[in-house]
Amino acid sequence: MAAEEGIQTIVATPHVLRGRWQNTSPQKLQATLEELRVRTKGRPNLLLGSEYFFAHDIADVVQTGKVLPLAGSRYVLIEFASNAIPPMVEQPLYRLQLEGWTPIIAHPERNQIFQAKPELLAGLINLGAKTQVTCGSFVGAFGPEAQRAAEQWLAREMVHVIATDAHNTKRRPPLARVAIERVTELAGENRADALARRNPAAIVSGKPLEYDPDPLLPQKSGGLMNRLQRLFGHRDRSNS
Repeated sequence: MAAEEGIQTIVATPHVLRGRWQNTSPQKLQATLEELRVRTKGRPNLLLGSEYFFAHDIADVVQTGKVLPLAGSRYVLIEFASNAIPPMVEQPLYRLQLEGWTPIIAHPERNQIFQAKPELLAGLINLGAKTQVTCGSFVGAFGPEAQRAAEQWLAREMVHVIATDAHNTKRRPPLARVAIERVTELAGENRADALARRNPAAIVSGKPLEYDPDPLLPQKSGGLMNRLQRLFGHRDRSNS
């Protein structure tokens, strides 16, 4: 199904340390990936990663090797619960970056707190985090609030990657083609290509993102994120 959608590469991202989905054995995950590669005959190309359910010790957990980065890169996919953002989330994400990792926040448009407080997400982006928005959100598959957030953040340059987050063939199939068409309508062909192809390719290659803009959203004064920005300076834009 993914190949028919035009997808050439899939980074498989099994849930890690989320409830009953522990998936902390890289050896078992790699073995499963090899089995899938045989069954799919290399179409699409399959690579391994993980989706880590956020906890404040993320930097320590990543160092243990239990959280697999995306395709062996220095990018780590992180998810939050759909109805909450933990307090003081900025500190562990910033520490993760000090250790040389780049956090990518999975499906933030489906999080009720980010929907209500987009300035919180913009602040994390200004501290160096990236965002991965689900393709289905652009076509209403996750409801009107997620669609509204996805479209608004696209306009505000707060989206770095779009991905299917496909889980199965019926309820959560890959919806790449129609989503890319919608993003093209909203933001143009060049931006759609950056979000669907060039930025993902950079992540898989372990390179800086080609499209990496500043969020077009005013930041509220005060708070930890602004203090960190003043202390450490604005994030490096040399590769944006």
